[in-house]
Parts: sequence; C-alpha cells; structure tokens
Amino acid sequence: MSDDDDRQRRLDELRGKVRSQLEEDGVEFDDDDTDEELDDSDSSDGLMNRIQRRRRRVARQRALNRDRARKAIEQGEDATMARLPAALRERAEEDWVRNLAVLLVVVGSLLGVSSGMLLVSSDPRDLISSPLFEAQQSVDLHGLVLTDLDAQNSSGGEPVEGVQVELLHLADDTSEARTQTGPDGRFTFTDLPRKEMLLRVTHSGNITIERTLVPGDLPEVTLTLRVGEGVDERDLRTESGLASAVQLSTAIAFLSLVAAGLGFAGAMEARRGLRYRRTQWLCGLGLFSRGNIFFGPLLILMGMALLMIARPQFLDQHRPYADE
Repeated sequence: MSDDDDRQRRLDELRGKVRSQLEEDGVEFDDDDTDEELDDSDSSDGLMNRIQRRRRRVARQRALNRDRARKAIEQGEDATMARLPAALRERAEEDWVRNLAVLLVVVGSLLGVSSGMLLVSSDPRDLISSPLFEAQQSVDLHGLVLTDLDAQNSSGGEPVEGVQVELLHLADDTSEARTQTGPDGRFTFTDLPRKEMLLRVTHSGNITIERTLVPGDLPEVTLTLRVGEGVDERDLRTESGLASAVQLSTAIAFLSLVAAGLGFAGAMEARRGLRYRRTQWLCGLGLFSRGNIFFGPLLILMGMALLMIARPQFLDQHRPYADE
C-alpha cells in the first residue's frame, strides 16, 4: 500500500469518526456531503463551500428541531426536550435539579400570595379595637399657664396663679371639671374620660384661651396669657394615621401579589427550560413577594441557586440547537 493510499485511509477514518459523533448529537448529513468535501478540499473555493454546507446543516437541524417539537406537542410531550439532541435530552430527563428548583420557587410564591391576601383582607381598625390595644378608660390632664413674653423689656414667661381653668364637653357644652392654677402656674385634672373636650382658660384683663383636645393625647398643655379681649381658639387634636396606614398596607399587599405572580411566571419558564436569563429575572422579581417576611424569599433564592446548577438544561444555552 502506497503512502497516498494510507493517508487517504486515515483521513476517511477520521471523517467517519467526526461524522458519527455529530450524528449522535443530532446533526444530519446528506449522502453527498462527504463527497463534496473531498472534491472541494483542494480547490480555491473549498472554504466557501464548507461554510455554505455548514449553514445548510444548521438550517436542516433547525427544521428537524421544529418537526420534533411539533410532533411532541401533538403527542402531549415536552416540546423543549424534543428539540434537544439525544445526549442532552437524556441528561435533561434524568436530572432532577431543575424540577426541585421549580418546586422551591412555587412554594415561595405561594407564601407571598398568602401574605398579600392577609394584608388585603385585614383591617387595622380591628387590631386597634382589640383588647391588646384597648385605650385607658380614664386619664389625667396636666397644664401650665405663663405670662406673655416681652422682648423689649426682657420680661414675661412667669407662672400665673389663680387662673380659672375649665373642661367642657363638646357635645352639649356641659362642664366636666373646673380648677385654678397654683403658685407655680400649674393645674391638673384627674380621672378624665378619653373623649373630645374644650379646655377654657379665663383671667381678668387677658384674652380667653380655648383649646379643643382629647385628654391623654398630650403629656402637658402649656398656655400663654396675653393682655386684651376676645378668644384665642386652637385645635390640639392630633390627626389619626389610620387612613395612611391602610393605604400603605394595601399598596404593600398588591406589590406582594404582583411579585408572587412574577415568581409563578419564573417557575413556568424554569419548567419549560427555554430561556435561562428570563427565568432568573422573573424569579428575582418574585423575591419581593415577602412570603412570611423572609421564609418565602429564602425558598425562591434557593431555587435560583439550583437553576444556576441546572443552567445547561436551558435551550438558549445550546444555540446551535435552538430555533432562533
């Protein structure tokens, strides 16, 4: 056997091994591919011919992938697995990591849904009215009466004794209690009901002071007497933050529900196994579902870590076999 014949035999064996390996990976060949390659190996246009043949092979493989996917859908099978080559398809069917990741993401999203539904259905007023937050039935009211400051003479701000102080009910204008300030200008009402009342302070030669308040809301009321006639009215009742709390709670609840829905979408994408990055983005947004504060996001995060391990199972990680 001549050297040329031996070299040709070795080349044929090498081409046969490469072709067998490619066929195992799902790439199909025309019967005349090898002959064309031999004919063009020594020609000046051999490189262009090989590029064109490779393009044709990729096109045929994509068409084959579409046929496999269509047949799998008709038979009720997973189209994603059908589009993978045989070796990858066997590995995907045997690998349980991606399925476990899907389960963790679904459970974490379910916890987010439960937390969101609890926030939507709960009413802060029910919590406030519970015995745990029951307000005191009787409270004390303390106050201090001072003279007006005189900046020019650097005087004033001194306690006033003997000032008449009276508490009136707003509903019927009846008197609840009455007292006078002591030498230190202070006054105290004890055992008052927690309801809206009018505090009236009168002193000869000074403007009458009227303050609308709820006993117990303020630790102490400081009042300043000013010379003159008339009435100085002010409302010291504090606004309830209940409405704002309800709005904030509702917004957080809907945000949790939307994030949980994105988590479910991420789990579906992981189950399909088409696009890895899209799957991780959706699962990452699902972390904001806040299921049981941190337990739900922890499960989703564990699922995302498992998806990183199962990354080779996603179709877009094998571009030659994807229908792009």
